[in-house]
Amino acid sequence: MKRTNKKLMETNVIYCGDSLDIMKDSQRFPDESVDLIYLDPPFFSQKHYEDFWIKDKTSKVGFSDKDWEKLRHSINPTTLKEYEEIEKRWKGGHHGIYVYIAYMRERLEQCWRVLKKTGSIYLHCDSHAGHYLKMMMDEVFGYDNFKNDIVWKRTHAHNDPQRFGANSDRILFYTKSNEYTFNIQYSKYDKEYIDNFFKGKDERGVYQLVILTGPNINPNDPTWKKYNPAQSGRSWSVPKRIVNKLVGKEKASKMSIKERLDLLYENNYIEISKNGVPRFKQYLDDMEGVPLQEIWIDIPPISSNSNERLGYPTQKPEALMERIIKSSSNENDIILDPFCGCGTTLAVAKKLNRKFIGVDISRTACDVMQKRVGGKVIGGESEEELRKMEPNEFARLLVVEKLKGTINPKKSGDMGIDGWIEFMTIPVQVKRWGHKVGRPEIDKFKTAIEREHKKKGLILAFDFSKDCYEEVERIKHEDKIDIQLKSVKEIFNHD
Repeated sequence: MKRTNKKLMETNVIYCGDSLDIMKDSQRFPDESVDLIYLDPPFFSQKHYEDFWIKDKTSKVGFSDKDWEKLRHSINPTTLKEYEEIEKRWKGGHHGIYVYIAYMRERLEQCWRVLKKTGSIYLHCDSHAGHYLKMMMDEVFGYDNFKNDIVWKRTHAHNDPQRFGANSDRILFYTKSNEYTFNIQYSKYDKEYIDNFFKGKDERGVYQLVILTGPNINPNDPTWKKYNPAQSGRSWSVPKRIVNKLVGKEKASKMSIKERLDLLYENNYIEISKNGVPRFKQYLDDMEGVPLQEIWIDIPPISSNSNERLGYPTQKPEALMERIIKSSSNENDIILDPFCGCGTTLAVAKKLNRKFIGVDISRTACDVMQKRVGGKVIGGESEEELRKMEPNEFARLLVVEKLKGTINPKKSGDMGIDGWIEFMTIPVQVKRWGHKVGRPEIDKFKTAIEREHKKKGLILAFDFSKDCYEEVERIKHEDKIDIQLKSVKEIFNHD
């Protein structure tokens, strides 16, 4: 028997990095390996989400959905050229919209590659770029593989000056082929419908009377209780689900139509009308509900006092993710979220006994997700990745996540203190420089420590100069202030 060295795809993990770079790794993401993809990327909203709570009341971060133009240089020139040609002709578009679409296309092409032929993808968007994304998704996944433009009422009614209130998002549902997993979901019946149609009531509950026949004549249909549906140009239609419930599926499959009708009658599921027509008592409790349509108004947004709320500004409710995951996957399937933010998709996938893979470019988000769902974080800790981080996120990672300290909430005017450790008794300064930290930085930090009326301090950096260590020793002996120097490499090797 020939052995294979093919590595199994790792699941229940969180990758830190750009989803394009992560998904392009065919060793981690083989072709057609994922059952369901949900992605909630930036919406091209032209907003900056700043200072939202993540870990504690002083650890704040933010992200921008603006300035897409600055990413133009990072997009594959071939892909970008196609959209730049459209951009030249389309004078009414927002400057940067086609950079955004090109950015999304590169990532959605990888989604198409890793999605199984039986898989589905749900792209969450809104009116800012939804129509542009729909056209691009038609190209990547195929016009015929478009299934629904789902409308989710994401918020309650509100006033938008000089236009109709914008209170909905769009979720574009595509498949990889015509053979895909889909489990019908149901919504509850309206009270008005129940009141109007479920007029009967007995010890089992409320019910409505429905006919036991269907269209087209079946000449082999038996006469039962002096009634034969062929007289009305119809045929018997006996509800299998209730028969299965009464005697089991295997026994029910061997029963004749007359035997099934007798069984239902004996168990008080059939009434005979005054004119001799049998009618089935359809109990409300036996009905699954209304097959779900593409307008979803029954899932409210996360309220301010919800236990789900983590403070993430674009966080989606778990009920929304539960509906999508139940609809388009089965237990043990692999669910991928390439823009997973605070990890709602992963949390719900885990709860529903699915395997999950999350990707996010923010190390902060990845750390939050790991605490929420477990698993492990892969990436985001190499020197190259750390140097690309925003300064405030880099400082937060080192001070809060690695040293269990508290970050300084001030982004400017912090007076040389980026955070504190050991119950805020030791000030910390973080340097993300490409060159070595030297004597001048030590002297400035010493002043900051004295201003705090402390006798200890810690500087974190990639590297320190020789005179830096000498200055630390001098300050320790002459000024009785103990400044520790710790490299970033040391932090990640001994966390």
